[in-house]
Parts: sequence; structure tokens; C-alpha cells
Amino acid sequence: MRRFKSIFTTIKVEKGEIMYLKFCGFKSKEDVLKAIELPIDAIGFIHFPNSRRHCDMNQIQQLTTLVPSYIDRVVVLVNPDQTQIQNLVTHTNINTIQFHGNEPIEIMKWTKSQYPHIKVIKALPAHQKLQDQIVYYKEVVDFLIIDTPSDQFGGTGQTYDWHLLDNIKGISFLIAGGLTDQHIKHIQHLSLQHSGYDVASGIEIKHHKDVKKMKTIVNIVKGE
Repeated sequence: MRRFKSIFTTIKVEKGEIMYLKFCGFKSKEDVLKAIELPIDAIGFIHFPNSRRHCDMNQIQQLTTLVPSYIDRVVVLVNPDQTQIQNLVTHTNINTIQFHGNEPIEIMKWTKSQYPHIKVIKALPAHQKLQDQIVYYKEVVDFLIIDTPSDQFGGTGQTYDWHLLDNIKGISFLIAGGLTDQHIKHIQHLSLQHSGYDVASGIEIKHHKDVKKMKTIVNIVKGE
């Protein structure tokens, strides 16, 4: 199996460089084992009971141990408290926390101070106040994910107007929100300065990860 270094150790992605690719919403050993054979940069596990992709603590503990160290193990949380974060960091093999709710910025600062080895991501909705939110969070997080606005905190399977991202510069961010292989091909022709993609529904058939869909997106993003 090949090793792939996370681009966020350097945080900048210049035109022509390989994009960071995160596949998210894993729930089963079978799906994880399929994904780790591919040149992806991160695997995400959702710890939010309202999500159909929710994994409990035991599942995350078991599944993250399957993932090699050169692939980021991301837990997606919605409005967690300190105890929840402590339990996940202590009892699982995660190395990245993605805050996907309305969390106060203080919980992210606390996470960075308590666990400097843990990467911190903040997901932001793509709406008219996006630029203000980027300014607010950018000094606290390692990078951002820009997702489709939703009262359910993501997982809509819907896209948004990517031209909202036209003027975002100087910060590493992934594009999320219902992405498929065809969407990614379209985005590649836009003049955006994103660092990669976060894909969940676009690699699924009947709520299971599909290896053919995963390989197709890998080939588009990585040129493998």
C-alpha cells in the first residue's frame, strides 16, 4: 500500500498540486477496508445521533484502529462538550476533530490547547456571511470545510452555488455538500482556491460505500 502525506502539513495547495481528499460517513469495517486501499487523505466518522451515518463510541474505537496512520482519522461532532471530546481522544484512534455545529469558538481553542496533536476543522455553511465566519475562525482551526447550509448540520446530499467561494483566498478549505464525480469535474474548471474535497453521499449506493464510485473520484482528484 502506498503512503500519502497530508497536504495540510504544508497547508497550501498551489495550482497543479494534488488535492486533499476526505471520504466521510463510514460505519462498517467492510467499507473502511475498501477505502484505505485507495490514495485518500482522510476518513470521517460521524458521532451525532441525528445522522443516519452516526457511529457510537465503540464503533469509532474499532473502526479507527483499522486506518493506517498516514490517513487522517476524523470524527465529526455537533456541539460537543469537553467530556465528549476527552472520551473520543482518549478511547479512539482519531487524530482530527471536525466541529460541525454551532459550537462556541472557545471549545476549539480549548481542544487545541489540551490536545495540540489533534487537528481541528470547522465546517461552515455556504451563505452570505461566509467571509465573516472565515475571518472569525481561521486563526483557531487547521482548515475549514464549506458545506451546504442545513438546519440538520450537514448530510443533506445537496450542493450549493460554488461561486460563493470565488473570493476565498489565503485559507485552506475543502468543498463539501452532495459532491459527485461530475460535480468535482465541474469544480475543477472553476477558478477557486480550495484545497480539496469532502465526499459522503457521492460514494454511496443504498447507504453503503461503493468502491467503484470511490475509485472514480480518486482518479479525478488524484489523477491515479
